[in-house]
Amino acid sequence: MKSHALHLSALAAALLSSCASPETDRDLFLQADANKDGKLSLTEVNKVGLPRLFNRFDLNGDGHVTLEEAREVEPGFDSKVFAERDLNGDGKVTYAESEKVALSKGGLKKQFAEVDTNGDGFIDQAEAEVHTAKLDQQSTAAQ
Repeated sequence: MKSHALHLSALAAALLSSCASPETDRDLFLQADANKDGKLSLTEVNKVGLPRLFNRFDLNGDGHVTLEEAREVEPGFDSKVFAERDLNGDGKVTYAESEKVALSKGGLKKQFAEVDTNGDGFIDQAEAEVHTAKLDQQSTAAQ
């Protein structure tokens, strides 16, 4: 289950930080803010974040993630976590399968709550910026 937690953390980081992307933090926030109210709901975060995470693991861009691809991105990826997402048992996880399982588990609810520091059910720009700065500090410290 450690792998599952790492995936969700990576997703939160990918959504709220631009480390490996030409998009700026502000661009990501604006992209995720579907109703343009200046804050992100869990639904908005899941809608933008889950595809970004899936694409991070779909190394060849064929619309499927194999266990080998998952382990290339994250060595030691748990085969049980993979099998849980491979709903039709064909050895490949599609985005639809991945999304269905993720949403059934609450999507990014835990990570969302970590960023939603005032607990109002939304991530505003200030909360996103604080979280992004924290991720940048952690990344710098790890190097």
